[in-house]
Amino acid sequence: MRETVKILGVEVDNVTLDEAANQTKNLIENSNQSCELIVAPNVEFIMEAQKDKMFFDILRTARLATPDSIGVEMAAKLQKKPLKQRIPGQAYFRKILEVGEKEGWTFYFLGGKGDTVDKAVENIEKIYPKIKIVGRHEGFFEKDSEENVIKEINRLQPNVLFVAMGAPMQEKWIFAHKNELKVDVAAGQGGTFDYEAGNIKRAPKWMQKIGLEWLWRLILQPSRIKRMAVLPIYLIKIIITKGGT
Repeated sequence: MRETVKILGVEVDNVTLDEAANQTKNLIENSNQSCELIVAPNVEFIMEAQKDKMFFDILRTARLATPDSIGVEMAAKLQKKPLKQRIPGQAYFRKILEVGEKEGWTFYFLGGKGDTVDKAVENIEKIYPKIKIVGRHEGFFEKDSEENVIKEINRLQPNVLFVAMGAPMQEKWIFAHKNELKVDVAAGQGGTFDYEAGNIKRAPKWMQKIGLEWLWRLILQPSRIKRMAVLPIYLIKIIITKGGT
């Protein structure tokens, strides 16, 4: 039985990182390549879902939704349902690689611009020398190349497909093709490949600990200011609704 917290209609699993990894393992072991969707809701996700019904409905189909921001944590506290742990997207990514290396899972990385995914794979293979990354492809391809990308993924049949195109594009892409993709689980990963490739420096540990990674990204990427405009609106909504129930 999943323990979840509903925030402005979006369900988020109340799990630790270890529990999220175990749930992922269960999905892989029992999926029969049914392409189970894994998402990582944060404030931007939840606010985008308020105006995009398709995205909202897709999030409802996810088999695992890891809490990816301090804003989600705040909403859960207002409901008096504190989260066991906040799970940044890269933390989940690294944990699944760690478990997958031990379990012998195969991975396919889809996402990033240009050679970002190649750099990410190169760095990851140094950290996890026994990892089985069977394929990769950049995430910004022409529509007429899509069929070939899907054919390659299906030929390789990875256990885990990581898709890093940014939300909601990545979730919509997975959902649009989930019935044809021969993978066990597919997880949206946002900007994780950029971090792993070294394109973006990770926030200092103290900022990660208190949930200020969003501020660090804003400092490094001032163009994100428009996206951050949803934060005060979100805060007002969860305060008025006592957590967004």
